[in-house]
Amino acid sequence: MRCWARSPRPPPAETPGFTLGIIAAGATVEQTLEIWKPLTNALSKELQTPVRAVASKNYADISTGIKEGKIQVAWINNKLAVELVETEQAQIFAQMVRLDKTRGYKSVLIVPKNSPINTVADALGQPGVYTLGLGAKNSTSGYLVPYYYVFQKAKIDPAKHFKTVTHGTHRENFLAVAEGRADMGTNNTEDLPRFQAELPDKFAQIKVIWESPLIPNDPLVYRKDLPAAMQQRIRKFFIAYGKTEAEKATLKSINGLSGFVASSNHQLRPIVDLELFDALTKAMAGSANGAGSFTGVVDQLTKRAARLDTMLNATRFDAN
Repeated sequence: MRCWARSPRPPPAETPGFTLGIIAAGATVEQTLEIWKPLTNALSKELQTPVRAVASKNYADISTGIKEGKIQVAWINNKLAVELVETEQAQIFAQMVRLDKTRGYKSVLIVPKNSPINTVADALGQPGVYTLGLGAKNSTSGYLVPYYYVFQKAKIDPAKHFKTVTHGTHRENFLAVAEGRADMGTNNTEDLPRFQAELPDKFAQIKVIWESPLIPNDPLVYRKDLPAAMQQRIRKFFIAYGKTEAEKATLKSINGLSGFVASSNHQLRPIVDLELFDALTKAMAGSANGAGSFTGVVDQLTKRAARLDTMLNATRFDAN
């Protein structure tokens, strides 16, 4: 009698498996991989090739994996996506969409609920008094956006202004503020609802004192050296995912998502503008302190801005 309970045949050699990189922003690495497992399995089935998922709390780990060719498709933040796009190692093909259908989120500043700090002015008005929890320097909402809108506009260097400055994940900064270990911390409107659901007692111990302008939702990227046919299949899968009740439940658990929409490198426009302004501001400060040639730096920034403008505009209508 023939036995049909055999293991499935491995995929043919010409369709090797690839790796999906995931940011573990609001959960542990293990929790993140488990949450994404249904989607990862579905992607593997759709492409008929093994899909291995890796997760990290460190955004740079995922970015490095893409650069080294160890990760082919990834959820990355906008700031690191700029670097990958600028060096032509990857391109954006989709963008996350929240349950409320928004395609953006906001950076926020949180403080303990009983804190005397009720506004940004309260925190900035007393140098050397308060402690601050920032995100990693490659975090869009945890560092780049608040650094520009809150500190640079006030001409303040956080490292010199605050009593101490630490760098952590959104969860770490949330817990530090909720538990009274930090006087103020950065976070965002994507992760706070999750913390509210998972840790309601802790959430009750914080308050939001500032929100940024809208930041484009994080993108999905794939390496540019993937075959065009594979890129199209991956893009089609993600944009179509979320039709069944099971898929909707998976998306909700991933990051409070309703699905993915087609996107392109052009979504990085506001982030590029922030980065260039940040670089220019630092160059001006360095020039005032007699460090280096301001004219040379401005010339380099002008060339970079023109190059990025061309690259972003080249994909402006790819998402349509």
